Amino acid sequence: MLELIRQFIYAYYIHPITHDTGYNPVNTLTWALLLVLCLFLTLKLLKKLDVEINKPFIAAVSPYIFVGASLRVMEDAELFSPPLSYLLITPLIYFLLFFCCIAILTVSVKLSQSNGIGVRCLVPFALIGTIWLFVNLTILLEAGEIVLPWVFFSVIGISGIILLVIYTIGAKFGANFLTEKLNVSVLAAHLLDASSSYIGIDKLGYTGKHVIEGVIVKYTGSAAGMFPLKLIILIPVLYLLDTQFNDDHERELKNLVLLALLVIGLAPAVRNTLRMVLGV
Repeated sequence: MLELIRQFIYAYYIHPITHDTGYNPVNTLTWALLLVLCLFLTLKLLKKLDVEINKPFIAAVSPYIFVGASLRVMEDAELFSPPLSYLLITPLIYFLLFFCCIAILTVSVKLSQSNGIGVRCLVPFALIGTIWLFVNLTILLEAGEIVLPWVFFSVIGISGIILLVIYTIGAKFGANFLTEKLNVSVLAAHLLDASSSYIGIDKLGYTGKHVIEGVIVKYTGSAAGMFPLKLIILIPVLYLLDTQFNDDHERELKNLVLLALLVIGLAPAVRNTLRMVLGV
């Protein structure tokens, strides 16, 4: 029995990390459940730190999304060796960045207490993330070179056109949840992800590592199906969040969920795009 359990853990959890083979139905469900748990723990921790989960907070966290994506590309470029490289493979990199963000935010809050807690504590927090990102990009550019610059413009162009259509429809028919800034940011992040997957898989021969992505490519022969799939899921979710979460406590939970959705979409989008641009 113990041997069977060991084989199960290695097959579905350890090997996908050590061999970087991507996701399977078992670990995908596990990481999703862990994400929900982390959301509630984060909500409680931020309450304890007296940090409000609002748009300035989400903006301050944003550089760390790019930090995580750039670290992932550094691992793709084999700039790190095992066992350190294992920490930069999904999902471990999410936990690594989560703990780093919490540690940096806690220090920023403590340093800002003498002047009052609020947006002030977010300034050093965001600044550290921005500097970290600059260092990562500098290392990547020194280790390699820009090979396919057109990918960057194509990913932004495709997602931008679709987002503009959605925004126009929302404005025309009074669907305010489709024009609210934070919701638009979430939609943009996931459309960027879909665009990068489409270009990478369909045009450049990359292989998707996500379960649903793999199913779509297998049965349709194209990653373009990621566009309607993301919209079919995201638009109802954004509508429910916009209409059902109204009081102050629910609004913070709503913003935290939106932040999680932003991370889930933007992190792979940046990683995929940066990887293709650098030819990694």
